[in-house]
Amino acid sequence: MTEVLPPFSGDDPKCAKCGNSGASTEYRAYGTCIHGSGPETSIGFEANERLHRECRRCDYAWDEATTGAASDD
Repeated sequence: MTEVLPPFSGDDPKCAKCGNSGASTEYRAYGTCIHGSGPETSIGFEANERLHRECRRCDYAWDEATTGAASDD
């Protein structure tokens, strides 16, 4: 089963939790995904490739779809 991810939100996304603009981005081909901290932490295995985003202010994390554009750099 493949989860449908929200589209890539650009280089300066707005956090849904605190409203801060700016998040780090990490490409993940597959594997363990950990979101949140404390009692709201969710841990799972994601089989699909994705971009893992994390707010620079509050550390809220979410996943987005890749842009679909690959480069040979």
